[in-house]
Amino acid sequence: MFRKMREIAGRHIQGNLVIYFIVIMFLLIGISAGAFTVKALSDVQKQELIGYLRSFFQFINENSYDTFSILKQSLLNNIQTGVLIWLLGITIVGIPFILLLIALRGFIIGFTVGFLVEQMGIQGLFFALCAILPQNILIIPCFISIAVIGISFSLMIIKNKLMKTYKTDMMRQFVIYSTIIACLFSIILLGALVEAYITPILMKFVSSYMQ
Repeated sequence: MFRKMREIAGRHIQGNLVIYFIVIMFLLIGISAGAFTVKALSDVQKQELIGYLRSFFQFINENSYDTFSILKQSLLNNIQTGVLIWLLGITIVGIPFILLLIALRGFIIGFTVGFLVEQMGIQGLFFALCAILPQNILIIPCFISIAVIGISFSLMIIKNKLMKTYKTDMMRQFVIYSTIIACLFSIILLGALVEAYITPILMKFVSSYMQ
């Protein structure tokens, strides 16, 4: 079963290699833009963010965290983005907006990591890895795949509209499209569980050395 799934995934990646390249490029552009934006912040803005970080470190060291609330918020944020990409994928004009959402996700990661590294050096990098990496190992690849599938489906719709000789069973393709994305949502759920139950422990441990 797993071998067959690997074969299907391999064929999917090979068949959509250009789209994967474009989506990953937009993610990297977003990350780079986020990191460069840190340089553009004024000293006042940086001081405000530093003050917030110190308060945050103190809070997570002195207070217990509500894992269910973290899980609920993580699921809300990630599922909303995933559903939005899914909806954009069934429209003709959705492709640029899908790429924009991927770039925005990259921007948030780049800005967060860039600011922590600029202000705290290696400690900031270590904290960023503990706070961002665990869940995003699962979530970011899912968003990349959802974006690629959404763009592919949107291109199929455009091809159907433009080429009268090209016809496909759109309802069947839509069911397949939605089923695959639903399966990817289950991996996003796993990432949200990591964010709620594992990441806070790592953050609490690291933050005790960063006040």
